Amino acid sequence: MKKVKKYFLIFSILFYYSMDNVYAKEQPLKNRIVIIDPGHGGFDNGAIEFGYNEDDINLNVSKKLKEKLEEKGATVYLTRDGDYDMTERNYNYSKQDDMYLRVKKIDSFNGHYLISIHQNASGNSRAWGSQVFYYYNSQNGKKLAEMVDKELKTVTNSRKPISGCGFRVLRATKTVGILVECGFMSNYNECGQLRSASYQEKLCMQITNGIVAYDKEVQSKEKNEVEKKYLQ
Repeated sequence: MKKVKKYFLIFSILFYYSMDNVYAKEQPLKNRIVIIDPGHGGFDNGAIEFGYNEDDINLNVSKKLKEKLEEKGATVYLTRDGDYDMTERNYNYSKQDDMYLRVKKIDSFNGHYLISIHQNASGNSRAWGSQVFYYYNSQNGKKLAEMVDKELKTVTNSRKPISGCGFRVLRATKTVGILVECGFMSNYNECGQLRSASYQEKLCMQITNGIVAYDKEVQSKEKNEVEKKYLQ
């Protein structure tokens, strides 16, 4: 009798996952919380190249990424949805205060994934290409970076490898996260691409595809762990 109950339970679990997978084909990020952090903002413009501010491009990309992720079923939060920093005060800007509040806000969402959006700049005007960073002590962050980088390069054709880092937004937060440098604003041609709405759409689609691919592996592992638990 115990054996029958055991196999019935296993069958129920497998049936649940199979039915869930039917729906997951359209909304693979259902029940996932993704936090998007548009870098800089307010008094902190980030890179300024050819008369354009990085924080404005970061926000535009982030809003498009939010739409793409929501189409996949994710619940998405932005750390900012306008031109302001985390202190939201119009005087005495402090990077330290901004980062402290940014980290605190990110953790308050209890998310599954964090994507921090930035644009790069260099004294070398020929430097170009996207690059994805992860906290160097996070294996999950590294795997997420690999998958997003792979998808992103189908658009950017970048030769830059993923890189471990100690950026506070990744190091001090609890969420599995990456920081995406979409390209170099200091490169005239790439700056034009980064400002293009259609190019931003392409970037966001590929970042989304990378997150979906990573989460598929995570869900597969979760399913295997549940099955093992009930087979014991």
